[in-house]
Amino acid sequence: MIDRTTRVIGSNGGSISATGVMVSTLFTLALLFNAVMPALGMKESSALCTLLLATLGLVGLVKSRPVFAVSMLYVLAIGMTAFLAGVGLEAGGYLTEVDVSGEATGAFSRLLSFYLIFVVCALVAFGRFLDERPAHESIRARITLQPISIVTGFGLAATIIAIGVIAGLTSGFSLFSGINRYALRNDASNGMMFNLFLNNQAFMGFLLGTIATSSDKRIRGAAILTMAVDLALNVMHGEQFMAVLHIGLCSLAPFIAIHAINGKPVVRYLGIGAGLALLLGAVSIVYSYRGQGLEVADMLSSRFLLQAQPWYVVDSDAHLFTAPALGGEGAFWRFVNSLGSWTMPTFFDGTEPSGLRDLMKSYTEPNVLRAYMFDDVTFTMGNMAVPVYWFGYAGGALFVAMTGVVYGALGALQILVAMRGGVVMLWLMAKVFSYATFAVQQGEYWMMFGSRTEFYALLALAWWYWVDAKNSNLN
Repeated sequence: MIDRTTRVIGSNGGSISATGVMVSTLFTLALLFNAVMPALGMKESSALCTLLLATLGLVGLVKSRPVFAVSMLYVLAIGMTAFLAGVGLEAGGYLTEVDVSGEATGAFSRLLSFYLIFVVCALVAFGRFLDERPAHESIRARITLQPISIVTGFGLAATIIAIGVIAGLTSGFSLFSGINRYALRNDASNGMMFNLFLNNQAFMGFLLGTIATSSDKRIRGAAILTMAVDLALNVMHGEQFMAVLHIGLCSLAPFIAIHAINGKPVVRYLGIGAGLALLLGAVSIVYSYRGQGLEVADMLSSRFLLQAQPWYVVDSDAHLFTAPALGGEGAFWRFVNSLGSWTMPTFFDGTEPSGLRDLMKSYTEPNVLRAYMFDDVTFTMGNMAVPVYWFGYAGGALFVAMTGVVYGALGALQILVAMRGGVVMLWLMAKVFSYATFAVQQGEYWMMFGSRTEFYALLALAWWYWVDAKNSNLN
């Protein structure tokens, strides 16, 4: 029946907003039209249309599925920079690293289709593991109910921060030294301390975000203050937009999820928290470039264009069932052969480049490539480009769908662990999730399927069933 007053269509107790159905239908039609714009000869305007649709889709996702959105927001927010770059690139922007002048090709209309596949698959997998709907009983994170876990959590957070401070005091803070953060860490005698601090930032975010759901105001305040100190320390170490945003969203994920499942409004928290993380990340970029004596405006404009670089160059060579000539089956098997390595392949580890580095070797200008190989720096945003580089559009879409399923499941499991697991389990799961996040953001898929990630995943599974599941109150 149709309730003309409330504008709701009801059937067997279920209800769907008529306005929501109409908006969803119009948005789907807009996506379909955007997908065929290049074929209709509207390539010049397709990049701007794609950016607008991607923005509307992201806003709608945050409003309608905030728990799912906060788990995916880092990857999707970084993805938005590629669509923004696409507008400038298809208007004639120049990619310095591959020596390509952009022109309207409709590449970013196709890129949006890949992101849509990823999000839909991630949403389905996420829903299989976590029910976002408000619970009948109030949910509290297990860590906040155990004083020993709170003390352990703050102790670990203080230790990680202390390691970051010592690393900076002994080798310098990139923000103040005027040295590129990669060069500083590669040349530092205590590089292990830098790695220990930076590689545990996702865990810091999840841990402090979980503790911040405590009913004790003093504990909440201490968790928020500790997170602020940690973010400031990351900025001092030269971490920029993407890294700072990631840490901020990791801290928001358990906070948003627990409050939403308890029936509390969370969209404003998500907006404020993500906005602050974006602002801090943007400020860190400005001061980092200034400290290195670089022109901020020129660097920002060139860096934004480079966000779209991997996709644009691969898209220009790919076909529906055929990979670019420089990639293909050989490139994929080089990636497969790298999965057995315990450490992520680099440019100088004696092995043949694979994955994103393989793509870089195929397209980068020789002088730029030599500089990047020296510091072992890679392109950014190769997440959708690398699968197409291996398989072409059709095979690449299937691979992206698979990564969406894996990442959506991991996002849900990370939130479940924050609610039901202990500190050790949270650390193990944060490791796996942070590796997967790096993979689906950069295109470094060794981080998702490599032996080290599989080891941590198996260790987390064993710890859960043999230790945490006994106290997790699964019902």
